[in-house]
Amino acid sequence: MGPKSRRYRPAIAFALLLLVVSLLPAPETGGPTPELLGLALDKWVHAGSYAALTGLLLRGHGRREFVAVAALAALAVGYGGGIELLQGLVASRSLSVADMVANTAGAVLSGLAWLTLMTLVDALDADART
Repeated sequence: MGPKSRRYRPAIAFALLLLVVSLLPAPETGGPTPELLGLALDKWVHAGSYAALTGLLLRGHGRREFVAVAALAALAVGYGGGIELLQGLVASRSLSVADMVANTAGAVLSGLAWLTLMTLVDALDADART
């Protein structure tokens, strides 16, 4: 594995973790789903997970261009969609459009945060050089 591909190891490891955890049989909760700010807690977990995956992909790629950021966010969303489809094959799981929306929100917010952070870093670098 070359030095460039090594930068993706954290993203690959996290993607595999998401796959395994997402395909395990769902635990029975026996009660209402806890909420945070009016959203089911699992939707926050989905959004955070796909924000993290997108962030790891962006860190591995290291690019700042909008198209590259959008492509990596779309990759994370597509991966999450694939996992949702696979969950339809697990007896205690099911495909959830709400989960896919949460995955998308997390990936998009992560991409926007990356672009904002990189813009700030560029501005600070420009200030430091003057």
